[in-house]
Formats: sequence, C-alpha cells, structure tokens
Amino acid sequence: MVKEPPPATAEVMTRQFLRIFDGTKELPRDQVQKMLRGTGIAPSEFEERGWCKEEKKVYQLTSPLDVARAWQGKHRRGMTGDYDQAAFLIGACFENSGINATDTLANGNFKPHPALGSLLEWSATRGSTSETRNAASRAQTILRSWRAKNEKQAQQMSLFFDDQGAA
Repeated sequence: MVKEPPPATAEVMTRQFLRIFDGTKELPRDQVQKMLRGTGIAPSEFEERGWCKEEKKVYQLTSPLDVARAWQGKHRRGMTGDYDQAAFLIGACFENSGINATDTLANGNFKPHPALGSLLEWSATRGSTSETRNAASRAQTILRSWRAKNEKQAQQMSLFFDDQGAA
C-alpha cells in the first residue's frame, strides 16, 4: 500500500516527522533511526522541539493538546514553525482544552504558515488517534472561516487604500 506523503509545502523537518509518525503515536527507537538514516536529521532534533520524547527505547508522539498547553501564555510571534502552528491549533480544538483557537488566529503576532491548511488536512485523515483527527477537522473549519473573513477584510482595505492613492 502506498502511503500519502506529508504536504510538499511543509518544512523539511515536519515532512520527515510526519512520515515517521504517520498514523501512529509511538515507534521503537531503532525504527526511527533507520527511517532517518541519510537525512541528516537526528531523533533528538524532534525531541528538542517538543514533538516527541523517548522512553524505554520507544519514541512517543507528543499529544497536540500537550503542544498547545506548552504554548499557553507565550508570545505567538515565536510560533513560526508549521508543525508547531498545526499542533497548537489541533490541540486547541481538543474537547475541553480550554484554549481558544480563534483568539490565536486573531492575534496580530500570529502569522499562519503557508502549509498550515495542508497540515491540518493531512492530520484530519492521518492523525495518530481519532481524537487528533477530529480536532484537526475542527481546526480546519476554524482556519477556513478565519481566512475567508480576513481575506475579505484585506480586499476591502486594499480597495480603500487604492482609492486613497488615486485621490
């Protein structure tokens, strides 16, 4: 069976990570190392980013809810990585997360990565748990709604400024 690759617009680290944790939440260390052979990426790089952790020679995927909670109270300006943004929004969309995804999208310091929508779509079908897949679907809906609203505002503002320049 041929697996669907992670989105091509995603960052290199993200694509490798998603390729490894495609539909699973844990893998033996030796399997992760084999999958990374020749890529120039070490498993520790994923750990340093908080995306997974190793326990008893097994890498455990960090829940998107835990990723989202780790970002609570921090400036969204620092959330520039595509996987961090996707995991945050997915985690915020978990039942009873207590995190408002719409507030983050509306935050002026938050700049959505171009791959964000594709990563949410990929996670909605390939996430490691049904809870993750459901939350990713909710995040997709919220992002689409936010983009539609903000594209209208951006178009209206550009028309306004175009009129100003002509006067």
